[in-house]
Amino acid sequence: MTVVVEDGSCIEGANSYLSAVDFKAYADARGLSYDGKSDDEIGEALIRATSWIDATYRTRFPGVRTYGALQSLQWPRKAGCIINGQYVPDAYLTTVTDAEGIPIATTEIPSALESGTAEAAYRELVSPGTLAPDLERGGDIRRLKAGSVEVEYATTAPAGTIFTTIDGVLALILISSQASPYTARAVRA
Repeated sequence: MTVVVEDGSCIEGANSYLSAVDFKAYADARGLSYDGKSDDEIGEALIRATSWIDATYRTRFPGVRTYGALQSLQWPRKAGCIINGQYVPDAYLTTVTDAEGIPIATTEIPSALESGTAEAAYRELVSPGTLAPDLERGGDIRRLKAGSVEVEYATTAPAGTIFTTIDGVLALILISSQASPYTARAVRA
Protein backbone atom coordinates (compact mmCIF):
# COMPACT_ATOMS: atom_id res chain seq x y z
CA MET A 1 0.00 0.00 0.00
CA THR A 2 1.52 3.30 -1.09
CA VAL A 3 0.57 6.35 0.91
CA VAL A 4 0.97 9.53 -1.15
CA VAL A 5 0.92 12.50 1.23
CA GLU A 6 -0.48 15.84 0.09
CA ASP A 7 1.93 18.58 1.18
CA GLY A 8 -0.04 21.52 -0.22
CA SER A 9 1.57 21.58 -3.66
CA CYS A 10 -1.05 19.43 -5.46
CA ILE A 11 0.77 16.09 -5.35
CA GLU A 12 -0.48 13.84 -8.13
CA GLY A 13 -2.35 10.84 -6.73
CA ALA A 14 -2.29 12.13 -3.15
CA ASN A 15 -4.40 9.90 -0.91
CA SER A 16 -3.51 11.01 2.63
CA TYR A 17 -2.89 14.12 4.68
CA LEU A 18 -0.42 12.28 6.90
CA SER A 19 2.44 9.78 6.58
CA ALA A 20 2.77 6.60 8.64
CA VAL A 21 5.81 8.12 10.39
CA ASP A 22 3.82 11.22 11.37
CA PHE A 23 0.88 9.05 12.47
CA LYS A 24 3.18 7.09 14.79
CA ALA A 25 4.59 10.30 16.29
CA TYR A 26 1.04 11.57 16.91
CA ALA A 27 -0.06 8.27 18.44
CA ASP A 28 3.08 7.97 20.61
CA ALA A 29 2.57 11.48 21.99
CA ARG A 30 -0.96 10.55 23.05
CA GLY A 31 -0.42 7.00 24.26
CA LEU A 32 -2.40 5.46 21.39
CA SER A 33 -1.18 1.92 20.75
CA TYR A 34 -0.57 0.59 17.27
CA ASP A 35 1.40 -2.46 18.46
CA GLY A 36 1.40 -5.32 16.01
CA LYS A 37 0.27 -3.12 13.13
CA SER A 38 2.44 -2.99 10.03
CA ASP A 39 3.22 0.17 8.09
CA ASP A 40 0.94 -1.17 5.33
CA GLU A 41 -1.96 -1.50 7.78
CA ILE A 42 -1.29 2.01 9.08
CA GLY A 43 -1.13 3.30 5.50
CA GLU A 44 -4.44 1.66 4.62
CA ALA A 45 -6.05 3.21 7.71
CA LEU A 46 -4.63 6.64 6.78
CA ILE A 47 -6.05 6.39 3.26
CA ARG A 48 -9.50 5.33 4.53
CA ALA A 49 -9.41 8.09 7.17
CA THR A 50 -8.49 10.76 4.61
CA SER A 51 -11.28 9.63 2.27
CA TRP A 52 -13.76 9.67 5.14
CA ILE A 53 -12.70 13.14 6.33
CA ASP A 54 -12.98 14.58 2.81
CA ALA A 55 -16.40 12.99 2.25
CA THR A 56 -17.76 13.86 5.68
CA TYR A 57 -16.49 17.41 6.13
CA ARG A 58 -15.97 18.83 2.61
CA THR A 59 -19.14 20.92 2.77
CA ARG A 60 -17.92 22.44 6.04
CA PHE A 61 -14.40 23.28 4.89
CA PRO A 62 -13.94 26.99 4.13
CA GLY A 63 -13.36 28.16 0.55
CA VAL A 64 -12.63 25.90 -2.40
CA ARG A 65 -9.80 23.60 -3.47
CA THR A 66 -6.72 25.66 -4.41
CA TYR A 67 -5.99 23.72 -7.60
CA GLY A 68 -9.59 22.77 -8.37
CA ALA A 69 -10.13 19.43 -10.06
CA LEU A 70 -6.38 18.95 -10.46
CA GLN A 71 -5.97 18.01 -6.80
CA SER A 72 -7.01 14.61 -5.47
CA LEU A 73 -8.02 15.75 -2.00
CA GLN A 74 -10.04 18.62 -0.52
CA TRP A 75 -7.01 20.48 0.87
CA PRO A 76 -5.23 22.85 0.28
CA ARG A 77 -7.98 25.50 0.00
CA LYS A 78 -8.31 29.12 -1.09
CA ALA A 79 -10.93 31.80 -0.39
CA GLY A 80 -13.89 32.04 -2.72
CA CYS A 81 -16.79 29.90 -3.81
CA ILE A 82 -18.15 28.03 -6.81
CA ILE A 83 -21.26 29.49 -8.42
CA ASN A 84 -22.82 27.71 -11.39
CA GLY A 85 -19.63 25.72 -11.84
CA GLN A 86 -17.38 28.79 -11.94
CA TYR A 87 -14.86 29.90 -9.32
CA VAL A 88 -15.69 33.30 -7.82
CA PRO A 89 -12.84 34.78 -5.76
CA ASP A 90 -13.56 36.32 -2.38
CA ALA A 91 -13.64 40.12 -2.65
CA TYR A 92 -11.63 40.63 0.53
CA LEU A 93 -9.52 37.53 1.21
CA THR A 94 -7.21 35.36 -0.86
CA THR A 95 -6.72 32.68 1.77
CA VAL A 96 -9.20 30.91 4.00
CA THR A 97 -8.97 31.49 7.72
CA ASP A 98 -9.41 29.20 10.68
CA ALA A 99 -12.11 29.72 13.32
CA GLU A 100 -9.88 32.24 15.09
CA GLY A 101 -9.37 34.33 11.95
CA ILE A 102 -5.80 33.17 11.35
CA PRO A 103 -5.04 32.84 7.61
CA ILE A 104 -4.28 29.40 6.20
CA ALA A 105 -1.96 29.63 3.20
CA THR A 106 -3.29 28.39 -0.13
CA THR A 107 -0.53 25.77 -0.11
CA GLU A 108 -0.91 24.70 3.53
CA ILE A 109 -2.27 21.52 5.05
CA PRO A 110 -3.46 22.71 8.48
CA SER A 111 -2.16 20.87 11.53
CA ALA A 112 -5.77 20.44 12.70
CA LEU A 113 -6.44 18.43 9.52
CA GLU A 114 -3.35 16.29 10.12
CA SER A 115 -4.46 15.66 13.71
CA GLY A 116 -8.00 14.84 12.61
CA THR A 117 -6.59 12.41 10.05
CA ALA A 118 -4.49 10.73 12.76
CA GLU A 119 -7.50 10.41 15.07
CA ALA A 120 -9.66 8.97 12.30
CA ALA A 121 -6.89 6.63 11.15
CA TYR A 122 -6.44 5.34 14.69
CA ARG A 123 -10.10 4.34 14.81
CA GLU A 124 -9.78 2.63 11.43
CA LEU A 125 -6.58 0.89 12.50
CA VAL A 126 -8.13 -0.51 15.68
CA SER A 127 -11.42 -1.47 14.01
CA PRO A 128 -11.47 -1.29 10.18
CA GLY A 129 -14.76 0.04 8.81
CA THR A 130 -15.59 1.97 11.99
CA LEU A 131 -15.75 5.38 10.30
CA ALA A 132 -18.13 4.45 7.51
CA PRO A 133 -19.96 1.24 8.41
CA ASP A 134 -22.82 -0.13 6.39
CA LEU A 135 -25.95 0.62 8.40
CA GLU A 136 -28.83 -1.81 8.25
CA ARG A 137 -31.96 0.17 7.33
CA GLY A 138 -29.93 3.36 7.58
CA GLY A 139 -29.05 2.72 11.23
CA ASP A 140 -32.21 4.45 12.42
CA ILE A 141 -32.93 1.97 15.23
CA ARG A 142 -36.18 2.54 17.08
CA ARG A 143 -35.84 -0.40 19.49
CA LEU A 144 -33.31 -3.21 19.98
CA LYS A 145 -33.95 -6.01 22.46
CA ALA A 146 -31.62 -8.83 23.49
CA GLY A 147 -32.97 -10.78 26.43
CA SER A 148 -33.83 -8.34 29.20
CA VAL A 149 -31.70 -5.54 27.72
CA GLU A 150 -33.48 -3.06 25.49
CA VAL A 151 -32.21 0.02 23.64
CA GLU A 152 -34.45 2.59 21.99
CA TYR A 153 -32.99 5.71 20.40
CA ALA A 154 -34.75 9.06 20.41
CA THR A 155 -36.34 10.04 17.14
CA THR A 156 -33.82 12.88 16.84
CA ALA A 157 -30.78 10.61 17.31
CA PRO A 158 -28.44 10.47 14.29
CA ALA A 159 -28.30 7.19 12.38
CA GLY A 160 -24.52 6.84 12.66
CA THR A 161 -21.79 7.25 15.25
CA ILE A 162 -20.68 10.76 16.18
CA PHE A 163 -16.89 10.97 16.51
CA THR A 164 -16.61 13.82 19.00
CA THR A 165 -12.81 13.72 19.24
CA ILE A 166 -12.42 14.04 15.47
CA ASP A 167 -15.08 16.78 15.34
CA GLY A 168 -13.30 18.62 18.14
CA VAL A 169 -9.87 18.41 16.51
CA LEU A 170 -11.24 19.60 13.15
CA ALA A 171 -13.43 22.35 14.66
CA LEU A 172 -10.70 24.95 14.12
CA ILE A 173 -10.98 24.58 10.32
CA LEU A 174 -14.70 23.93 9.95
CA ILE A 175 -17.50 26.29 9.14
CA SER A 176 -20.55 25.69 11.32
CA SER A 177 -23.05 23.29 9.79
CA GLN A 178 -25.74 25.55 11.27
CA ALA A 179 -24.62 28.56 9.24
CA SER A 180 -26.97 29.99 6.67
CA PRO A 181 -25.66 30.29 3.11
CA TYR A 182 -26.23 34.03 3.58
CA THR A 183 -23.93 34.17 6.62
CA ALA A 184 -20.23 34.96 6.46
CA ARG A 185 -17.44 34.96 9.00
CA ALA A 186 -16.36 38.50 9.96
CA VAL A 187 -12.62 39.08 10.02
CA ARG A 188 -11.08 42.18 11.54
CA ALA A 189 -8.56 43.78 9.19
